[in-house]
Amino acid sequence: MIELTPKLDETSGEALYMQLYRYIRGEIAAGRIPANNRLPSIRRLSSHLGISRTPVALAYDQLLAEGYIRSQPRSGFFAAEIEAIAASPLNSRVAVPPSLPRAYHASLEEPVRYDFGYGSVDLLSFPLTKWRKLMNRCLLSENSRLLLYGDLQGEPELRAEIAAYLHQIRGVRCLPEQIVVGAGTYHSLDLLFQLLKADVTCMAVEESVNNGVKSLLEQFRFDCRSLRLESDGVRIEEVYASRAQAVYITPSHQFPFGMTLSVNKRMKLLRWARERQGYIIENDYDGEFNYNGRPIPSLQSLDEDGRVVYVGTFSKSLTPSFRISYLVLPPALLEQFRLRRHSYDQLASPIFQKTLQLFMQSGDFERHMRRMRSLYHKKHDVLLQAVRQVFQGVAEIIGAGSGLHILLRIRNGMSETELVHTAKQAGVNVYPTSVYALEPEQTAACTVLLGFGGLTEEEIRAGIGLLKRAWCE
Repeated sequence: MIELTPKLDETSGEALYMQLYRYIRGEIAAGRIPANNRLPSIRRLSSHLGISRTPVALAYDQLLAEGYIRSQPRSGFFAAEIEAIAASPLNSRVAVPPSLPRAYHASLEEPVRYDFGYGSVDLLSFPLTKWRKLMNRCLLSENSRLLLYGDLQGEPELRAEIAAYLHQIRGVRCLPEQIVVGAGTYHSLDLLFQLLKADVTCMAVEESVNNGVKSLLEQFRFDCRSLRLESDGVRIEEVYASRAQAVYITPSHQFPFGMTLSVNKRMKLLRWARERQGYIIENDYDGEFNYNGRPIPSLQSLDEDGRVVYVGTFSKSLTPSFRISYLVLPPALLEQFRLRRHSYDQLASPIFQKTLQLFMQSGDFERHMRRMRSLYHKKHDVLLQAVRQVFQGVAEIIGAGSGLHILLRIRNGMSETELVHTAKQAGVNVYPTSVYALEPEQTAACTVLLGFGGLTEEEIRAGIGLLKRAWCE
């Protein structure tokens, strides 16, 4: 077995896992770790280096992804063949013409070290062992029915668990029969829009909206009316003026700007729905993660007239790859669903549904959520503290207090495009917000999005430090 002796600097702005990754990659590329030689286990290397297992696991994951090492079940990690590495498209370099300026050459070579992507979650905290154990139960011969398509509306036992969970955490009032399980939020919204299209031609929508939702709205050719946002949510007078038959809204944590719809506006919006016999589509995509007290009750919990459609997902609380979402349909739309006024085909895996049901029944889901709320709260606070310390007034924080992302408005004279580009040159991915605007003139100036769910506290601090150098030096 190879002994690894990297010199790790905990005071460096570079994360420990990235330092370790670079060291091992260099040793393999130089031939100092010959092909097929076994590397130390994660536990042994972390003990030898006097660091936690997390940075070692992250370094090995990156090396695996790039093909520098391979994993052999029950045997460990081994250096890959150097020829295979050189030929791998994951490790190919972009050919740079001699005429390109030197700075551009450097930007092509600089790898992304810190990715503040919105959709990332903390995978290291996922209870994989418990989940695998429960999933294995689903694959026993007596559960062979789970290998078929399953209930069109979703597994009944899971729907019962979701109904109980939503009532406890979000105040949602529904029967399991009102829930329709889907394969991701866009899949659920596609079904909902099919149910609505006979009665809805015009839809009022927050002025900035997730680009996937925006694409769906365009596909269904709804006449979309943009609703301007204030510090406490959409302008209700614009909802009335829109003449819409439905409103799409993210009231607990507006995406992407993060404000919460006030109670006063919630009641006015419900009154509009009752008076106009319109529908309110409440997308509660990350309502569980509120860091200023208990999660805010859902809009649906205040609905007495069956006018709110509640949309939820397990992508943020578990992992996006399971593709489990759900709709809570009011009676009228539930009847449309049962009459098959749609081309819906249930796509969420019955095996994943059954595993999730067992996970919730055992109490493990509730315990997992408590851990994740605490973990994301700490990351959220670390991010805010780092931004305030490093930028000292140059950056305005928007949308703090809940969810897994914030926005930064940077006052350094750069455009949004320049902010994203210079950050990438420094090895950091941040993301534009202009893509979410329904209308170009509504684009927020000099504002970028930073997700923090998938980064460690150390990586958050280091990434913000690099952004300061990229944007302010």
